[in-house]
Amino acid sequence: MKNLFFSFAIIILVISCGGSDSKFQKHESGLEYRIVEKNSGDSLLKVGDLVYLDFSYETEDGKEMYNSKNYDRKYLRTIAKPSHKGGSFEDGILLLGPGDSAVFKIHAESFLRFTEQYANLPKNISHDDYLIVKLRVLEKITKEDYTKILAEKYHQSEEAEITLLNKYLKNFNINEEPKESGLIFVERVKGKGKQAENGNFITVHYSLMLIDGDLVETTLGAEPFRFRLGNKSVIQGWEEGIALMREGGQASLILPSKIAYGKEGKGNILPYTTLIFEVELLKVEE
Repeated sequence: MKNLFFSFAIIILVISCGGSDSKFQKHESGLEYRIVEKNSGDSLLKVGDLVYLDFSYETEDGKEMYNSKNYDRKYLRTIAKPSHKGGSFEDGILLLGPGDSAVFKIHAESFLRFTEQYANLPKNISHDDYLIVKLRVLEKITKEDYTKILAEKYHQSEEAEITLLNKYLKNFNINEEPKESGLIFVERVKGKGKQAENGNFITVHYSLMLIDGDLVETTLGAEPFRFRLGNKSVIQGWEEGIALMREGGQASLILPSKIAYGKEGKGNILPYTTLIFEVELLKVEE
């Protein structure tokens, strides 16, 4: 009986630890990875391929930061060259093919800044942290198929964007008239300092949200964002909106996609997506 109990305990321990399969392997790039399912044989992805993914990432303690399943449209990504050294998302996905799934352990700051294009690190992420990235390659599509998808969906998406924007404005009782560009500028606190002008260095805190209220990124709790106004380092709607503000001011900038990321989208921002920025202008410098 004693030996039977000991054997049972060992089995439970192995299961709870995930066995040897739960350990990460190390790629020559430095990436730590684990292949969960391998169904593609030797048919691996290559740079330039277009793929549909189930894709998520979370902190090492399990706090989810993004999950593609939370969005209506399937997550489509073009496979790029490795975006940073030390083991990147791209190094990992190039080990996979259609039907495969894997888990990566990636340096958080490198992944968020270079792969996901975060302007600043979230307040709960430090420079030494790692993220757990989970993905499944659902399907690889041809460029011809992609062109058809764009032709079929973009017109519908543009109509949907206008409908959602009008609904948002009505629900939040926003009556400001759009500027000629389409920007809707809602001043929350009138600034009393310097007027922002082209050529100035601008320091702001901001939060970026989607029309449905999802928070995409924020500088609150982290370093503010600094840029030079007028040199086109930020999207058109930002250039126009910030130029309407004074130091100390706070405003909502509602940017239709035509003055944001347009019909192409960028990263997690899907095509024809209205962006809502809550901005506080901290400093204007010559």
